[in-house]
Amino acid sequence: MQICNIRANFFQKFQWDIYWTLIMIEFRVGGGSMIEKISYFTASYRDGRVYLGGKGRDAGYYAAQLLNEYDKDEFAARLAVFRMENWNTAKQLRAGFLDTATYLKAGDEIKYILTLLPKLRPFSELDIQGELNRIEELFTEQTAERLCEYFRQRALTANMDFGYIFTGHFPKGYDEDFCEETEKLLQTVLETLNFYDRLGDDVADAAKKLRQFVKRTDEAERCDEGHLLPIAIGIFGSAPFDVTTEYVPLKKSGRSKTATVVRRLHFKNYYSFALTDFFEGLQNGHYPRRCQMCGKYFVMTSARQTKYCGGWATELWRGKKITCRNLAAQKKRRERSADDPITVRYNSRCGAIRVEVLRGTITKEFAAAAKVLAKEHKQLAARDPVYAARQYIADMERDKLYADTDARMK
Repeated sequence: MQICNIRANFFQKFQWDIYWTLIMIEFRVGGGSMIEKISYFTASYRDGRVYLGGKGRDAGYYAAQLLNEYDKDEFAARLAVFRMENWNTAKQLRAGFLDTATYLKAGDEIKYILTLLPKLRPFSELDIQGELNRIEELFTEQTAERLCEYFRQRALTANMDFGYIFTGHFPKGYDEDFCEETEKLLQTVLETLNFYDRLGDDVADAAKKLRQFVKRTDEAERCDEGHLLPIAIGIFGSAPFDVTTEYVPLKKSGRSKTATVVRRLHFKNYYSFALTDFFEGLQNGHYPRRCQMCGKYFVMTSARQTKYCGGWATELWRGKKITCRNLAAQKKRRERSADDPITVRYNSRCGAIRVEVLRGTITKEFAAAAKVLAKEHKQLAARDPVYAARQYIADMERDKLYADTDARMK
């Protein structure tokens, strides 16, 4: 058993503290990808859609799936257990020494976590095997020995005069190129350890707060961004997300001939991803809701307060599979139009149009054209939550609707 225990007297030296700080600034600010990211954990967003793992879905989809999969097969509890050797390894590396056996056990913990992750989207749709291969290559005895040698060589500079370091004079046995390369390796290891150490807490914290949000959506007068955002901010706060952003071209499907620009986000932890997906969805009128028939969570994409999802119900109807929404209708639990503000506005406007026809203030031809236009607005609002939240009500106002109808008839 090899134990590299070059205690951190050199970390306590003032000169070394300055030298270490300058190196870190150079690696983080300088050109190139000095600090390797968790390579497969990347998502792209545009127009209320999230593109991840080669698939495009409504933004907010993965936040809803977290709620469905959090308690399945004791996933969260099993995920939170395997982190002790991870924590010990990170602590050792930051102190300037390493126990090889502990390092290898940390790799085993991460590999076990990777066997659990296919139970949770988006991980189930990503290259888990590729990440497993990366972990197996990273957590080896050879890597541990390299890190131990790195600490030994760094210790040689502990008592050097500060001026010698910056003039490029190092003690015998110190390999500058080796230390620079291993510095990158050390940062990769630390970021990897941090990602998997946080993962259990990130999943639990995100699921807890998302459930609070779902329970409080009924407090909102209307389920649109303007009414739901204050609730969300009250629950999640305004902490910054640990992500980096770039803009890249992306084809929306395999049949697309041209690409569009999307925001590609690289996440250093799962919590940042879960909240990003949630808020990206919320700003486009998408939010998680719980089906009152099957109990599963789904993504709402309109201001209508739908009670039932469109997925398969957990029970059969006369021996056949049926959706929750259709099963609710069969059981006389059909959703009322009062739950749908889009329909309420449409019915109210059509009723007013009929009254004006009876009073003779508008002609039957004009009324028919106005109803056609109102129905078009209603249909657009039903499929476009952004329009429903920002423009639908204004377009259905009497003066606006009649002016647009008059313009169309001319």
